[in-house]
Amino acid sequence: MTSRSRSISQTEELAKSVRPEDEADILARTEAKLHNDVHVHAFRTLLVNVRMLFRMMRDETFSLAWPTKAMILGGLVYFLLPTDITPDFIPIVGYIDDTLVISWVVKRLAHEIERYTAHILPTPL
Repeated sequence: MTSRSRSISQTEELAKSVRPEDEADILARTEAKLHNDVHVHAFRTLLVNVRMLFRMMRDETFSLAWPTKAMILGGLVYFLLPTDITPDFIPIVGYIDDTLVISWVVKRLAHEIERYTAHILPTPL
């Protein structure tokens, strides 16, 4: 099994085990990591995608089904894990697997992301 497959498999397991009551804690930890982790700034796409998923979860005016929320939260938990497939403390290399996992979540939820983008962007006249 490749490291990408292991990362995705781990994310799927995390998504299955996450509970609605875990949501606030996961989002708070994600927000802290986005603001405090200097190594993650090397991966612009990772940050853009994590911020988008984070905003989708936090936006009280946007509705998501629980399976979609669980997929997002599973990806965010993987992002938060310091010792995942490639430990985050390894400069630059440590975020390759996080980038793969978050990109996979974004691809799986492309329709929901399009729906969210339409929700937040003003309607042209």
